[in-house]
Amino acid sequence: MSGEIQGAWFKAILGSMTAAASRFPTHQRTINGMRDDTWYAWEDYVHLMRELHKSLGDRAVEAIAQRSGMRTLPLARARGFDSVEKVFGDFDSVLRSLVKGLPSTDSARTVAFMPLAAELESGSRLPAPLLLGTFRGFLMGFGKIVTEAKTTPRLGMQRYSLKWM
Repeated sequence: MSGEIQGAWFKAILGSMTAAASRFPTHQRTINGMRDDTWYAWEDYVHLMRELHKSLGDRAVEAIAQRSGMRTLPLARARGFDSVEKVFGDFDSVLRSLVKGLPSTDSARTVAFMPLAAELESGSRLPAPLLLGTFRGFLMGFGKIVTEAKTTPRLGMQRYSLKWM
């Protein structure tokens, strides 16, 4: 069995995307029926996310993920990730606290962390714009101004470089 993601997180991210496009009424009804405190299959989340990314495109997914990241930061804060250092110093721990049984290939690990920059790496099946937007949203949720956010393919993975002030 693959991992499970908490309903609050699933709904916040995917619900924002299905609401942004009226083309997904069935998905929207499913998401609206989810409970915040229930855990749902990670594979369903990955499948729906990839489907929505294909329909919405990179820019829309990144923008929606950024907004959703800002709104869902309280979920990470409630688990003790209450500073930029705690979130980006070990992003894998953040994801593992939000997704039970997260497949290691879907995680994002911190490669380097400095007071005003971080590099993360992931081979996740999730779309790169989703992760980049989520990273940006978390930083903005901490009141940071993101000055650089880019994704670079590297050895079959994606490297995410972030700078802020």
